[in-house]
Amino acid sequence: MFLLPFHVIGVSHAANSAERVGRLRLSVERTDELLAALRARESSAVLLSTCHRTELYWWGEEELGEWFVTEVIGDTSNVRIDRVDADLAVRHLFSVASGMQSVRYGEPEILGQVRRSWIASREAGTACGPIDALFRQSIDAARHIRAAMGSEGDPTLGDRVVERMAAHRRQYDTGSTEGACRVLVIGSGDAARSTLEALRAADDALLPSLDISVTSRTDERAATIAERFGVATKPWEHRAGAVQQADVVIFAAHVTSPLIAPDFAPFMPERAGRALWIDLGVPGAVSTEFEAAQVDVVPLKAIAGVEAPLLQVERTRRASSALQHELDRYARATHRLQLGARLGALEERAVAAAIAHGDASAEGVARRVTRLVLRELTRA
Repeated sequence: MFLLPFHVIGVSHAANSAERVGRLRLSVERTDELLAALRARESSAVLLSTCHRTELYWWGEEELGEWFVTEVIGDTSNVRIDRVDADLAVRHLFSVASGMQSVRYGEPEILGQVRRSWIASREAGTACGPIDALFRQSIDAARHIRAAMGSEGDPTLGDRVVERMAAHRRQYDTGSTEGACRVLVIGSGDAARSTLEALRAADDALLPSLDISVTSRTDERAATIAERFGVATKPWEHRAGAVQQADVVIFAAHVTSPLIAPDFAPFMPERAGRALWIDLGVPGAVSTEFEAAQVDVVPLKAIAGVEAPLLQVERTRRASSALQHELDRYARATHRLQLGARLGALEERAVAAAIAHGDASAEGVARRVTRLVLRELTRA
């Protein structure tokens, strides 16, 4: 199709365990540090890091593969690193942005994650020139692909959380003595935002009387997201007490080790019903060894949802067709830009040649331009 100095290297759930990939996820602070290092190298690059993939996209002849392995991955034991270049890297970006390579096919959240990573890289001064245009195109392409696969009504992660909460509430009385269901969201990233959006949009008949609070390792971030969604905040240092008192806890924070250890169980208070804990972390924020009679712990895989096989096949077919269309569209646009640049250079050469031969007339220049263009086109 076309050869471009565009590359991507990274780790993902496709070739590694979800826990291993989750532990490699970059914090906001670490991402900022790495982008600053790329800016110092004058690299043209975008860093994408989610629960299920951490990848570096870059443009140019510079080799950043070894830098990525050293600075981002570190210990490469028990991890597979994949790399693609040129047109395959463009295909990879388009399919990632559209959710075609997500754990849950067509996942709605990934497009926003790609967009935010691109914007963060632009603000850091690393996404400029051709890679900026390519990511802009990828966002547009992903929207078209998602429309083709019929994913406009796909439930988000937050929607799945609401569904599980409603089912739990039908089974148990999760309200406090005042009648309000106390919900604690731990985290301020993508999963937390998706959850809060869904909770705020939930039908009152489905989830009435919600008393929602949010906490995060950085109190300022918790305050920002709380103000956006009109909910209360809990100080991070008081999170243990908030977890004990909540009827529903949504663990939506990125952690490298569990926030809730097995020895937390004795501190859980008695209650009439059972508390619901939904762990959206990869790796999990609740230890797999934690058990408490007062709590139902639901891991991410239990709420992800599974499509009917025939529907999955049809959506994949439509998405693949749309992906190829978007790649062709990008190839044509790229070819036009490259051809325009080549024609401009040819015109300059033709004028210089005409003047050198004493023929500065328009007709003479036109003849020389025509010959040069034909010569270049026969080489292509």
